[in-house]
Amino acid sequence: MKTNVKSEAKIGLIVILAFGVFVWGLNYLKGVNLLKPSNHYYVNFTQIDGLVKSSPVNLDGYQVGLVRDISYQFNNTGHIIIELDLDPKLQVPEGSKAIIKSGLIGNPTVVLVLGQSSAKLLQSGDTLAAERIPGMMDQLANGVLADVQHMVQRTDSLLASVETLVNNGSLNHSLTSIEKTSKELSQLSVKLNKSMDKLPSILDNVEDMTAQFSAAGTKINQIDIASLNKTLTQLENITLKLNSTDNSMGLLLNDKALYQNLSTATFNLGTTASSANELLLDLKASPKRYVHFSLFGPKQSK
Repeated sequence: MKTNVKSEAKIGLIVILAFGVFVWGLNYLKGVNLLKPSNHYYVNFTQIDGLVKSSPVNLDGYQVGLVRDISYQFNNTGHIIIELDLDPKLQVPEGSKAIIKSGLIGNPTVVLVLGQSSAKLLQSGDTLAAERIPGMMDQLANGVLADVQHMVQRTDSLLASVETLVNNGSLNHSLTSIEKTSKELSQLSVKLNKSMDKLPSILDNVEDMTAQFSAAGTKINQIDIASLNKTLTQLENITLKLNSTDNSMGLLLNDKALYQNLSTATFNLGTTASSANELLLDLKASPKRYVHFSLFGPKQSK
């Protein structure tokens, strides 16, 4: 009987040890070392991007702990409590925060950013500030994908406009107008080429005219400036004499009384000439009035 009890006790002890080793091994595989002491801290997140238990906690790229537990607050929706197990050698000052950083491949990780080293140290069981960095997919969704979606919408609108344009015949009319414009441009190009062919002769004429102007300028430069000044001086003297009254021409031009006398004399001469002309006409018309002669002498009176 005692032998059976001892055997059962041994079997129970072996089962308990096996179960303990199984639990320890399972946690060890998850990254949790039940035999190693650690400090635990809490973080309140609103979005964890698929973070799971046993996810690593890194500081400067080195793993200093892991995510021990994740619990969703059903009585306060939108809040998720993360429990972190950190190496007890790590001193966490106030102002430190835990950041969820999503990777392109695999589960996200938790990154620690420590506060000022001079700040008061946090104790195990305290709460860290939470922060979340948008992952690659978030950036694509908010950036590139949004732009692509906007581009697709604009492309759809453009295709709809093109379809409308094709259906109402405006496109054919536009193509006809473009073809007509192209023909006109081609004709204009031909005329322009012909004009360009005449350009050398025009340039030759311009060159000849330039040479003639140059020759004229040379002749002008050869004029005797002294002779020209002398001539201008003589003209100035003549003008002064014409404006003066101490010579005949000056008197004729400037003496008003002399002008009136000459005008009166001219008028009298005209009157006299007119009278003489009338006299000659009258003499021609009635010569007997002015000349009396007879071949037989004067008539005898009785």
